[in-house]
Amino acid sequence: MYNESTERALLGSLMIKPENLDLAQKWIEHPNVFYYDFHRHIWETILSLNERGEHIDMVTVTHNYPQKKSIDKNIAYEITSMGTSEATPSRAGYYAKLLHGYWLRRELGDYSKKLSGLTEDNSNDITDLLNDSHTLIGNLIKLQPSKEFNMEELLEETRESIFNRKTNIKTGIQKFDTVISGMTRGEITIIAGRPANGKTTVAANIARNLVMNGYRVAMFNREMPNTEMMKKFIAMEGDTISYRNLRHGIPASKTKVHEAMDFIHKNYTDKLFMFDDIRTLSDTFHEIKNVNPDVVIDDHIGLIEYSSNDRRDLRHKIGETTKQYKWLAKAEDMCVMLISQLNRNIEYRVDAVPRLSDLAESGNLEQDAEIVAFTHYPYISRYGEEDSDGRIWTENELQLVVSKNRYGTTGSVEVGYSGDSCKLFDDLQSATSHEIDKKQLELEELG
Repeated sequence: MYNESTERALLGSLMIKPENLDLAQKWIEHPNVFYYDFHRHIWETILSLNERGEHIDMVTVTHNYPQKKSIDKNIAYEITSMGTSEATPSRAGYYAKLLHGYWLRRELGDYSKKLSGLTEDNSNDITDLLNDSHTLIGNLIKLQPSKEFNMEELLEETRESIFNRKTNIKTGIQKFDTVISGMTRGEITIIAGRPANGKTTVAANIARNLVMNGYRVAMFNREMPNTEMMKKFIAMEGDTISYRNLRHGIPASKTKVHEAMDFIHKNYTDKLFMFDDIRTLSDTFHEIKNVNPDVVIDDHIGLIEYSSNDRRDLRHKIGETTKQYKWLAKAEDMCVMLISQLNRNIEYRVDAVPRLSDLAESGNLEQDAEIVAFTHYPYISRYGEEDSDGRIWTENELQLVVSKNRYGTTGSVEVGYSGDSCKLFDDLQSATSHEIDKKQLELEELG
């Protein structure tokens, strides 16, 4: 298998921009990668000029080309045409990779013929045949470039991680960050909870905190439209704005809504990117690569669509999703936060505090995640019950339960919560004070 135009494009690119030679050499490790002798000799001429420290261009390559090897060709014309018609210098690495693939296919064909000859020769001992086959296949595998490892670069990245903490991103929820020490780039954080237990509101608060700290955030809102998520942000930024009223189209003050929207436009633009119509994982990854975010929030992964031909059960599908997200997080140097539902087992237990076994399709999510945290709203799940201090749970407190933390501790923290303002606070007292002030302002606005 071969492609003449690709060979010409690569050689032309290198004569236009010879600094790309190192990139090409990662793939062109042998002259036989070029199928045509003429192109092979041009490649060898370019390498020779480079070794001697001489300039590489169409003139020097033409002058140094061993003409005796190609008497019937108009050397100058052919070489010049390569650099003027088909070459795009910025794609030199891509051309080289394509040619390497063509070469491997040719080599595979040759090795297949050799293997076929060995098997048809009945005089070959079966052990010798297996050893020869293993040697031939091993030689073919070695033709594929190996991944380079650079100790110096790794040590520098580690130094940056230790002293500058560029790999850690705080959620902005102080008590939560105290336990988890922030999210790690290249890792997955799971936030899970039963319906109406605040998991989406927690995710929205984290997104808001990240944006206000200068991070780029991509949110995939699979459970609600972008407009509904934006209403949560408007309620967060407005002192007296009721999310419940926004949902029903009856804001108390249009002025306050417009002020909140202006604030969002000023501070969220080019930092927060929301998508509510991305159904598949491949389309999701495409948008992530376009945005290049620091953090991705996917709410929630149980709604990702898969091919109709995919007959695997949901457990295996989610397992594949988390693994793909894990590799993407590492490749793009970002944090991934996946929002998930809990299974219904928790509803049949006396103890309503979530645990790892309550995760929907728990095995895969737990295995691939750095952090697994649950939202628990005792006001709903334990309504009327007393806490350990004999106090009745109120609607203004929410528990964040960290059940897995690969690099730190686990535990539960209580934060202040205002569902109608879509806000989290440091403690119950702050949330209660906010509710009192909010009602007072509402009364003043109503006159």
